[in-house]
Amino acid sequence: MAISKNSKIDFAAIGSEMSGIVSRWFNGTIEIVDPNLDDLTFDAWTNETTGTETVLWTGDARIQPVSYNTGDPDAGRSVLATRRVRFQVPLDETRAFVRSGLVVRVTDGGQFEDLLEIDFTISSAINSSYAWLLTIETQADVKSEI
Repeated sequence: MAISKNSKIDFAAIGSEMSGIVSRWFNGTIEIVDPNLDDLTFDAWTNETTGTETVLWTGDARIQPVSYNTGDPDAGRSVLATRRVRFQVPLDETRAFVRSGLVVRVTDGGQFEDLLEIDFTISSAINSSYAWLLTIETQADVKSEI
């Protein structure tokens, strides 16, 4: 795909081409879930939750932890820690709007199946107007080894 300084850049064509290339790194599978917290009921006596959540989207993803804030001297050494994790998924016109508060669940962790045990709360999902894929930023409460 030739681009010259005199021709208009076809961002859709470039995005379409690059989307196929970057998707080769998607070695996990996720669900984007609306936990419907307003519809859930917790029974303290039985320690059970009743109600339903809604799976909004399922598909392949790249799952990447984001490095700790290196300015924090306690980063990575606390017993309880919040960890940022980035998910990259294909652009998909059928997917509902991904908003803060939804949850990502890993259904196939690629080479790290421990990811299936963690719920990731979405903090944002926004890209530039020149996107090849959707980037979903999340946070997860994870226990670190000391």
